[in-house]
Amino acid sequence: MPPHLFAVSDEAYRNMLINHENQSMLITGESGAGKTENTKKVIAYFAAVGASQQEQFGKKEETTTKKVTLEDQIVQTNPVLEAFGNAKTVRNNNSSRFGKFIRIHFSNKGRVASCDIEH
Repeated sequence: MPPHLFAVSDEAYRNMLINHENQSMLITGESGAGKTENTKKVIAYFAAVGASQQEQFGKKEETTTKKVTLEDQIVQTNPVLEAFGNAKTVRNNNSSRFGKFIRIHFSNKGRVASCDIEH
């Protein structure tokens, strides 16, 4: 059985922290195979572990108003991109019609620092 998506994501994250080396994930497959949905899950996972590192180091703010975090902003980019680049096809009602190259940058302590997306 192939490894679970979150296991692969976690291994990449841990290797990045332990070995101090960049990590890459390539998500491929046929049309309708779930590439976009799995990419969203990977981004959400990295956003969650990057945010938990901030909490661990005491950076979490306690406020009564909801502050939009960098992690939230990264996750929220997908619907915007999908609005401009997806279309209904025979095999998929929400088919991505473009490729994305997504870089999530982390600090030395594993916190999400920034993100950039190229098409």
